[in-house]
Amino acid sequence: MNFLYKTYLLIVFIVLTVVCSNAQGNDPIPSSLPPKLNTAIDKILDDQFADIEEMLVRVDSFKANEVLLVTVPLENYIEDVLFTINRPATIYPGILYEALRDLYRQGKMRREIEHTLIIMQKNNQFQKLYESKKQK
Repeated sequence: MNFLYKTYLLIVFIVLTVVCSNAQGNDPIPSSLPPKLNTAIDKILDDQFADIEEMLVRVDSFKANEVLLVTVPLENYIEDVLFTINRPATIYPGILYEALRDLYRQGKMRREIEHTLIIMQKNNQFQKLYESKKQK
């Protein structure tokens, strides 16, 4: 299989995993995470991603050295693409938290997780998951 096809299959699997786990009501998103956040300020983006990583360590007991800073490539991508053209970014902290939690539970390696987050952002998967969850 080619790389793009494998990436597509991984994204579909993640989306299905998140949707199915939400449908069953398993592992709620911590209430301190906003469902949706619009910002054009990199410090707010940085703080929100740091909060998500910290919750994965504190709430889900993942190892700090594996989780901390895993969102930096995604943050850099968002800043490079959106902030450089003076557009605010919309992120979905709860959905991002669930996706990261599921990827770590699946035993994915750090590089694969970082890459998957960027692909999900490029393909608007976070927004699609948010909207499908909102409709329930």
